[in-house]
Amino acid sequence: MNKLIFSRKGFDSSAGYGYSPYDPKTGKYIVLPIPGDIYHEKGLSFKDLKLKENYLEGMKAENLYDLIHDPAMGYSSKSREVIQQAYAHYDPMLGESPWLLNGPNLGAFGQADSAASHLRNHEVKKGSVFLFFSRFKPMKDRVHPLDPRGAWTEGAYFIYGWLKVGKVIDKHSQKELPVHVKSTHPHGSEIDFEKRIDNTIYLAAEKLFEDKDIPGCGYFPRLTSDLLLSSKEHKNKPSIWKLPSFFHEDKYRPTYLNVKDKIKERWFHCPDDKEYCYVQSTGRGQEYISQLETKSFDWLLTLFEKAY
Repeated sequence: MNKLIFSRKGFDSSAGYGYSPYDPKTGKYIVLPIPGDIYHEKGLSFKDLKLKENYLEGMKAENLYDLIHDPAMGYSSKSREVIQQAYAHYDPMLGESPWLLNGPNLGAFGQADSAASHLRNHEVKKGSVFLFFSRFKPMKDRVHPLDPRGAWTEGAYFIYGWLKVGKVIDKHSQKELPVHVKSTHPHGSEIDFEKRIDNTIYLAAEKLFEDKDIPGCGYFPRLTSDLLLSSKEHKNKPSIWKLPSFFHEDKYRPTYLNVKDKIKERWFHCPDDKEYCYVQSTGRGQEYISQLETKSFDWLLTLFEKAY
């Protein structure tokens, strides 16, 4: 049985000490890769990753390093400090990035340690679909459309990309890893498979749906209300999500959110719309695994029908 995985990736309060930026006026966004990689002494620096000119309206940065140092972005001194000498852990790779002039153009996602074990133990394999999400904050002095008074200061979680698994590579099958992935991906080298516990790479399938012309991985063109995880009704509490109500069913309830003695306090009904429910997400969860069956497949299909 295939799985649907909500996977949190990108800058956060401990990996980067900030959140990725977006323009509420247009919905355009940039996902900032986390800094640092303990197994590699070389790779892409934040200066190496060149930005398209004025991709975000008013943005003057030429690369990700300049972006984080741009006063208009409002990043802390800690964020600016942590990327000084760090390499960008560019993962997931979801094909051509809409905001970059360069960067990897392949479909692959790597995971290791307890997060990889969690995926393996829940049988995430060929046919499963990752939905990547991150926390985004409006550019400095931009009004958030959900709050015209400008008080939506803590940002919100949005789904920004996807990857359907076409092949799973682990230490036993690492010889099957394509050369360009091995040389480019931050989990792809021999030392990664030697040193990282349960090092695993998920390669993208060619197509997301068999009967539709949507690639097996990619970035959504805009952050829209359909891709919003955070509840609009719980402003400045972005970790409270609003999900279709079927996710509260035993069959679909995602891992980390289905601990028996926590269900009643984490999940609650949406009083104004029985089609939805609220859930308090966990602070450090990375991979929330659900079933990809009838209801979740139909919901997934709807996301793409509205986006494209």
